[in-house]
Amino acid sequence: MRPPWLPGSAVDPDQGKCKRAIKGDGPLYPGSPGLFLGDVFEKYSTSFLVDGKPVQINLWDTAGQEDYDRLRPLSYSGTHVILMCYDVTNPSSFDNIRTKWYPEVNHFCKGVPILLIGCKTDLRKDRMLVRKLHEDRLEPITYHKALAQQLHSVSYLECSARFQENITDIFMEASRAALSTMKKNQRRRKLKRGCLLS
Repeated sequence: MRPPWLPGSAVDPDQGKCKRAIKGDGPLYPGSPGLFLGDVFEKYSTSFLVDGKPVQINLWDTAGQEDYDRLRPLSYSGTHVILMCYDVTNPSSFDNIRTKWYPEVNHFCKGVPILLIGCKTDLRKDRMLVRKLHEDRLEPITYHKALAQQLHSVSYLECSARFQENITDIFMEASRAALSTMKKNQRRRKLKRGCLLS
């Protein structure tokens, strides 16, 4: 499975990185080694059991800056699930899902299941950040489920990499979505290969 996005990855350059979720000392990813591929792509791998079956996940954290718009699609080949992430305290990050990331993913990854992930949920309780948002006449995102429906996403989940909240659930849900789609695609291929007698 090669999801190019994970909590804190390619959504926005200032949204953070997935390293904390993957390489941190959380229960699922103790010290996972990462492979650094320059400023454009970073790859992380981990294995775990999903419904009793071993699953290998390769995560591609891709650069979100405009300078990389032509290179980023190279990471989409063979993708089985997309984790489209945004910062719950950053309205422009949320808007970019609809205006930038969904159109790009829909173009390059047709038929690949999408999970919408709200990241940095721990910051919703950060009084200074909430005060600054209010000064700018903004507030933390709370209308996420409507966007999830617009994007036809498999599900909407939230997480805090800082506190390792829901990270495991996200990987489990992503794995199940990818495996389900792969099974459906295999059945379709078998049906196409059948012979027709007249």
